[in-house]
Amino acid sequence: MLLAEASPTVPQRAPRPDATERARRQVVGLVTIFYLLLIFEGALRKWLLTSYGQPLFFIRDPVVLAIYALAFRHGFYTRRNFLASAAISFGALGLLLIVVQAMGVAATIGKWPLLAAYGWRNYFLYIPLPFVIGETLKAPDLERIGKFTCLLAIPIAALVLLQFRSPLDAPINVGFGASAAAQFRGLAVDENHTRPMGTFTSDVGQKEFVVTSLALLLALWIAPAARRYLKFWQMMLATGALLTCLAVSGSRGAMLASALVVMAAVLSVTVVRGSRVSLRTVLVPAILVLVAAALYPVLFPEGYSTFMNRWSEAQAAETQMFAGGIVGRSLYGMYDFIGFLKDAPLTGYGLGLAGNASLTLGVTIPGMSGWAEADWSRHIVDLGPIVGVMFIAYRVALVIWLARVSVLGARDTGTQLPIILFSCCFFELLCGQITGHGTINGYVWLFMGLTLVAAKPGTPEPEACATGESDAAATPFPNLLR
Repeated sequence: MLLAEASPTVPQRAPRPDATERARRQVVGLVTIFYLLLIFEGALRKWLLTSYGQPLFFIRDPVVLAIYALAFRHGFYTRRNFLASAAISFGALGLLLIVVQAMGVAATIGKWPLLAAYGWRNYFLYIPLPFVIGETLKAPDLERIGKFTCLLAIPIAALVLLQFRSPLDAPINVGFGASAAAQFRGLAVDENHTRPMGTFTSDVGQKEFVVTSLALLLALWIAPAARRYLKFWQMMLATGALLTCLAVSGSRGAMLASALVVMAAVLSVTVVRGSRVSLRTVLVPAILVLVAAALYPVLFPEGYSTFMNRWSEAQAAETQMFAGGIVGRSLYGMYDFIGFLKDAPLTGYGLGLAGNASLTLGVTIPGMSGWAEADWSRHIVDLGPIVGVMFIAYRVALVIWLARVSVLGARDTGTQLPIILFSCCFFELLCGQITGHGTINGYVWLFMGLTLVAAKPGTPEPEACATGESDAAATPFPNLLR
């Protein structure tokens, strides 16, 4: 009896997760890796593995295929949603279309088989991803991604500021590629300042990072203190970092997209009600906007002057071409496709022929004049009038459905996060360059999935991550090695 009482207590092991939970954590880890590659792929191509720039463009694709393998094996893909089923159907239809196009105009283009594979990847490979993310990730997983993103904005702001103040052809801007073809020269704001690209290979990627990070951070500022997974000083540093990125971005698109996020946050007060919630929802964005506007010309005089000059010059040029200036230009992609309907072959010229890769390879399309700059026009050229219009309609349906899900999710969870995340990806999902730009492609489908996670009914309260109620949230990115 005495021996029994003196023996040390054997600690009880935590129950091991079942196979489904282990698979879910593996999917979460792979989604996290996908996100990391999305952010740092450009850094690998510019500064570290400069000789492998083209292969590294596809570095995320094996990760996506691994996600799909686990998702379909363990039932992490909903089959009750028509849009989710249509995502897979479009992929199959695209393969069939390639077979048909091989007997038409595309057959006369020697480089078309490569472009067809590239085009199919850009169109269809990532579409099921948001449905897997929405089915698999939980609130603590989303919070870890949000925390990492907001904190990462701090060193990226320092990088962006250095890029803005460096010469246009400095290695920190164009990379260490030995030849001009292996370097990444971005757009310039003026003759002395580039549009900073951060860790990306174009300023478009940096714009996506800033806007999505701002959405995640703004949702934190609006949330009650108990639900915030960042400390106050961390949020202040992240806010200053993101405003710095915007101040020297030279990008009107980044400014307008950020304004949409702020407007969505304020308008979300009509969905998530409550006196304290309403006050924070209106007051916090207003303070941020006023402080940023007041300090912009004081702290970043070069960034302010170059941006205002860029805005005035572009506005003058756009006013001559589009009714409504920048607004008309933004909406141009939603009607430009009509001009291609009457000339495009019934099954399209060839999948991938209207993409950026055709320009890089110097491919011309026999019988076609002009260029499909907007994504909806690209659909008509690549897919033909019938399938092209179907794909446009699918994108419209996705946006309408996602808007409804985000509003209902905000009501169910009592948070503005679903609406704010929706606001940072809906326009690109509707008519942006998701089939024309690889980084936009990845960001749109990823954040559509995160919007579904944020809107998921029955999701645990966000403060669970901060209070230790979730074992998975106890360490940063615990799913990476499980």
